[in-house]
Parts: sequence; C-alpha cells; structure tokens
Amino acid sequence: MPNTYTTPPTSASGKNLYVNVAKPQDNLDLREFWRVITRWKKTILGTLLGALLASLLLTLLSSPTYRATATLQVEREVARVMKDIQVVETGDIRDTRDFYQTQFELIKSSSLIERVVDQLKLQPDVVRTSLFKRALNALNLGTAKDKKAELVNDITDNLTIEPIMNSRLVKINFDGSSPEKAAEVANAIVDTFTKMNLERRFQISDKTQDFLRTQLESAKTKLQESEKTLNQYARENGIIMLDNKDTTSTSHAIVSLSEELVRAESEVVLIETDPKRKGELKQARERAEKLRDLISKEEEKALQLQDKSSTYNTLEREVATNQAIYQSLLQRIKEIDAVGGGETNNLIVIDRAKPPLQKYKPNLPTNLAFAGLFGLLLGVTLAFIKEFLDDSVRDVAKVEQNTQLPVLGLIPASQDNDARKLAQLTLNAPKSPIAEAFRSLRTTLRYRLKDDNNSNIIFITSSRPNEGKTTTAMNLASTYANSGNRVLLIDADLRNPSLHQLMGVRPQRGLVSYLSAEHSLDGVIQASNVQNLDVILAGNPPQSPSELLGSPKMEALLQIAARNYNIVILDGPPVLGLADALILASLANMTILVVHAGQTRMVTVTHALKRLRESGATIAGVLLNQVKDTARLGYGEDYYHYPSRKNAA
Repeated sequence: MPNTYTTPPTSASGKNLYVNVAKPQDNLDLREFWRVITRWKKTILGTLLGALLASLLLTLLSSPTYRATATLQVEREVARVMKDIQVVETGDIRDTRDFYQTQFELIKSSSLIERVVDQLKLQPDVVRTSLFKRALNALNLGTAKDKKAELVNDITDNLTIEPIMNSRLVKINFDGSSPEKAAEVANAIVDTFTKMNLERRFQISDKTQDFLRTQLESAKTKLQESEKTLNQYARENGIIMLDNKDTTSTSHAIVSLSEELVRAESEVVLIETDPKRKGELKQARERAEKLRDLISKEEEKALQLQDKSSTYNTLEREVATNQAIYQSLLQRIKEIDAVGGGETNNLIVIDRAKPPLQKYKPNLPTNLAFAGLFGLLLGVTLAFIKEFLDDSVRDVAKVEQNTQLPVLGLIPASQDNDARKLAQLTLNAPKSPIAEAFRSLRTTLRYRLKDDNNSNIIFITSSRPNEGKTTTAMNLASTYANSGNRVLLIDADLRNPSLHQLMGVRPQRGLVSYLSAEHSLDGVIQASNVQNLDVILAGNPPQSPSELLGSPKMEALLQIAARNYNIVILDGPPVLGLADALILASLANMTILVVHAGQTRMVTVTHALKRLRESGATIAGVLLNQVKDTARLGYGEDYYHYPSRKNAA
C-alpha cells in the first residue's frame, strides 16, 4: 500500500537514519520468476500430481473407443461419358474451398446421419459415452424422438472429416464403441453420402428438363403464332416468297416495261439517224413516252409495296428468332437426356473402412502428457496468483520503500522451536547463522547510537504477537554483553510477560513491584547467567499497565539505567491495539520493529509504524525475523553461508 510518510526519519543531530533506500526494479528479472516457482514448488507439484492422478483415473475408468477410417475421392467436376456436350453445371466453381467445405458439411448433415441410423437401426451404445453422460442418461426420461436426435448428435460428434493435403482425397473417421460398429457406421456414411449425392444430381437434372420442356412449349407456341401472322400479312398484301426472295407482279411489270422502253428509245435513235424513216419518228417517240408513263405508275406501286415489305421482313425475323429459340431448347433437352443416362458420380470410394485392430482412445501416454502439461501450467499460474495475492513481508526493497525505513538485519529461522533454546542461541551456538546475524545487528546499531549522541535505550516491539520480539531482545542483549558492554534487559510487556520463562525463574519481583513502590530498583534488578547482563523481569501482571508505564517512576528508572549501563533494552508489547508500546517508544531513544518474514502482512507493518510515528517515536528500522528464504527477500542464497577457515577450500 502507498505510504503517506515521504520524509525520511532523522536523528537528534538532524542526520538521516538511512541512506540510499533500495528501490524495486521495473525490468524483467528471470531469476525472480524462478524464485517464485521455487517458493511455490509444493503448490506446483501438488497441482501437477493431481492432474496426473485425475487423468490416470479417467483413463482407466473410460470405455475404449475404436476409430474406423474410409477414404473418399471428391472430384470437383463430374467425369462424363459423352464428349463435346455441355450441360448447365450447378454451383459456383470459382472457389474450390467453398465446394469442398460444402461437401464436408453435407457428410455431417443431420439428414444423412438420420438415414444411417434408420438403415442400420443404431442404438446409443454405438458410441462411447463418458461417465458423466452415462450418469445423466440414467436419469433421462425423454421421448423416443429426443433420444434419436441425441443419437444423431452423438454420431456427428464422433465423426471427423480429415482432408489429405494436396489431394482430392478425404478421410472419414468414425469413433465407435467396438471395431465392427465403427467400420459399419463409417462405410454406411460413405455409401449414403455417395447415394444422396447421385440422387441430388438426378433431381437437379429432372428439374432442369422440366423447366426446359416448359420453355420449349412456350417457344413453340410463340413460333406458331409468329408464322401465322407472317403468312396472313403476305396474303393480304400480295407478297410472294420465291427462292427466299420477295417477288411481286409490280416488280415484274417494271422490269418488262423498262426493257421495252430501252428498245423504243433505241428505235427513236435509229429513226432520227435514217432520213428515209422520218415519217416514223413521231410514232416512235409517242410509244417511248407512253412506256415512260407506264414505268412511273409501276414504280409508284413498287414504293407502296416496299413499305409493306418492311413490315413483312420484321415479322419474318421474329419467326426466325422464335424458330432458333425453339431449336436450341429442343437440342438442350436432347443433350441432357443423353448425358443424364451416361453421367457418373463425382464421389469415388477409394478405401472402405475396416475394423481397427486396436483402440483409438483413451490413450494413456497421450492423456498423461496432456494432463502433465495442463497441471504444470495450472500449477505455475496458481503459484503466481498466490505470489500476487501474498501481502506478507517478502521483499527487502518493498519493505524499505513502503515503510521509508531501512531493514536493519535478517534473522534466519531456526529448526529448533524451543523458545528457551532460541533465546540463548547466541551463547550456545556462537558460530551459528543466527548468532552472526545478531552480531551484524549490533554493529549496525552501533553507528545509529553514535549518531544519536550516545543514547542507549533501545525499545524492541512488533506489530502483532508471536513475531519473536522477546527472543530478539534476549539474543541482542546477550550479544552486547558478550562484547563487554554492561547491559540491562527490562521485560516491559506487563500484560503478557515471557522473559522469566525464557530464563527459567519465577516472576516474584520485577518492574511492576518497583513502579508500585513495593521494592526498590536494586531489589528488582537480577543478574543473569550471561556476564555483564542484568535483567528486570515484569513481575505479576497489574490491573492498569498503561498507567504504570506512563508514570514518572518509569521515566526515572530509565534515566538511572541509562547512566549506569551502556545499553538498556526494553522488551515491550506489540503495537497494534495497545497503548503500552506507544508509551515505551516515546521513552526510548530508538525503536526497532521486529517483523516475522513471510507471515506478517505489509499493511499490518505500515499501520504499526503509523501509530509509532504518531507517538513521536524515533524508529531506527525494521528487523526481519525467522527468515526462511533470503533469496526471496532480495539477498543471495549464500547470505548466511560465508565459509569459515575450517570449511574453506
């Protein structure tokens, strides 16, 4: 969560208590991905194992399925027996993909599957039924029609069409409950498909013929009507057809008169050049003139006839057009009749299905491989989801960024859960990683204390119970004492004291009796089993711990202790929900917040620090306790494994 405190804490001298706070990197870190997988390896392995077991059980409990395969050749155009005859094709040949996809969908059509079901009288046991579906079918009370539709759907679901690349061959696979049933259904589907395809072609041919015959009758009627109209018009206007040319009485007369006019004019020329025949000239000229008049009259009649011929030609062309249409339709019908009798199917069965020799599924190795892959991916996904949702303290850089405080040290987790042994670990195992961690903490705090004018009162607290603050206080005090410092350890947790349990003594006298004026300060200070280390136990829990801790006597006690001891360590209660910790933090020169790494939520830590800051406490930093994975917190795997001379190579 974002932190509202952006100003770094300072010491009494005005110096920053930490410098160069680590910031999280925004770039991709593959090592961090590996650390996430390592941290949640139990989740990943558990998910993987669960997927494998589930796959194994389902495989063993599933009924076997057998796949039979028939091979069919699908030609784009029908092979024809007759040549040089073109027949109208159905469908669009521009897109071959559409054609083949249409054929595949026709194979899986409900009408085809229903015919196969009726033909073979198939029952639901022809296909393998899953355990879940068998349970549902046991409770199914549907009608026979519903059961047939369900069977059709089941057969369709178990039918796969597999085109062979770069060929016109198609594999038709059917998965049945037995080898024989699988082969029988696959062959029935292929046979029914080829039969239905041929029937469909004959139906199209018959419909085409019916249509053409209807058009032929209409064309015949139009032809007859146009011929009748042409003949009637010719009779009414005296038009005669001879050798496919128009011949009329007027045209013959014009030709005859023209010939006579030529002879008459020639005669006039001869008479004019012969003086002996001058008497005949007048008569010759009159004859020629008379012929010219007759030709003019005949030409006028021809012009009138020409207008009638134009209409005649139009009617004649209409007759020719209708006759051509009629002949074309008649020829088309003859061609379809001839081709229909010799047409073959465009579907050819290459290989019929045979009963398979072994089951197709369930395939145990394949199922386990897929289950393993799925389980691994699911496990990794769950690991990253958990990592994302995990709000616990798990990264030093994020801790320092969110708290605006330095991480003073990392205390590794111990295999021993005995609290008394943990409290004395720096004494009993001085070469252990835990003892080394407390010595490192002591060194870090030395520089903090120097910067704070030799203030020596350290308050150890935590955000919530059971984070190891008491064992931390005891080990830190022992570490200081071992280095020659005179140390006073005070159990200031008056509500739930535990220091006496770690030391194995009875809490008869302690801080409570001193603050209650029952005993003097010398009467409550006890020597421990550690040289230079004195302790003040809490004593019997009082009715009002906050009032005692906030009394002037408590402040006076700390002043006296600070003058007589090099280091005074207060082991106090948790912060959240109690006022005691805030009082002690205000009295101490330095407060250390102990946090259980990997358990305490970051929001809990920030809330505790907020309360401490509101009390005016000087917070030195955060101490991460019980660290199990240093790499997860941003340190290397060998953080606590610096080799000693004994173990050095």
